[in-house]
Amino acid sequence: MKRILKRALGFNRLKNRLKAYIQTVVEEALEARSDAGATPEQRQSSYRITSRLASCLQPGVASPNALFGSSLCRAEDLIHPTYQAICRNDLRCEPVFHRKQWEFVYIIHQLRTNGFLRPGRRGLGFGVGTEPLSSLFASLGCTILASDAPDDVSDEGWKRTAQHASALRQLWHGNLIAYEDFAAACSFQPLDMRAHDQIPGGHDFHWSSCVIEHIGGIRAAQDFLLASAQKLNPGGIAVHTTEFNLASDLETVDEPGTCVFRGSDLQQLNSELAMQGLEMEPLVLDPGVHAYNYHVDAPPYDSKVHLRLLLESYAATSIGIVIRKPEL
Repeated sequence: MKRILKRALGFNRLKNRLKAYIQTVVEEALEARSDAGATPEQRQSSYRITSRLASCLQPGVASPNALFGSSLCRAEDLIHPTYQAICRNDLRCEPVFHRKQWEFVYIIHQLRTNGFLRPGRRGLGFGVGTEPLSSLFASLGCTILASDAPDDVSDEGWKRTAQHASALRQLWHGNLIAYEDFAAACSFQPLDMRAHDQIPGGHDFHWSSCVIEHIGGIRAAQDFLLASAQKLNPGGIAVHTTEFNLASDLETVDEPGTCVFRGSDLQQLNSELAMQGLEMEPLVLDPGVHAYNYHVDAPPYDSKVHLRLLLESYAATSIGIVIRKPEL
């Protein structure tokens, strides 16, 4: 079992291929961040060393032509025709090199290819903020329960950036669905993701976009994923995105307000899900070979290419997690 998990995660191979890359990029990004008053050109962390970084990586296990062939956010996905079609036809926006958009498209793609984005399906979204997915899924005929943290547990900074949804109308994206149709298909419920007994059952699919890392640390996020997946209908699926540490499998950010998953944390989650009769799709940790995969955006994160970011001293990116509850 241990050998299978290692092969599925490709972690040892990942460490070898990323060692030189991470050391160089993080040093560049830390230096850029420390330059007070630096211009955007001076703050760029890695464009000027792209050619050197490219020599540190070899082609990974993901097919070069596969959309989301890796579990990690990669530039290869963003230039894929299907990715661009989802942006334009579903989200009604242009593709950009930003990991947040990647997370939305990843969730849409996983739910659609598994047959969940069609009339009659029931979905539950966690920490939805004002994201467009509730409106999109309702427009496709799904019945949606959108949830977000109650006011007494919400992060004030999150609400100040207008990402916190406290009323149904705030969830509505008028370019995706008429309000009358949206209100008929979608409801809103405040939900503390740490109160597992309050997680509603009766849904065919769950989703969240970069939410689980903000509910209390790595252990709290793992516990939520375990508890919420049990609430799925048999045959249901959960698609979550979160932040992944590209720099270390030993040390990471693990604080109440934010955390960054390591490969070992996901190995542990996979084992615990299996013990409960649940299944996590094998992770492919292929960082890709496109030049934009080697740019680490440093604070204040204003680069037009935001696929990797500097979190404290770690280079991180987005990762997708797919969990299934087997049929009875």
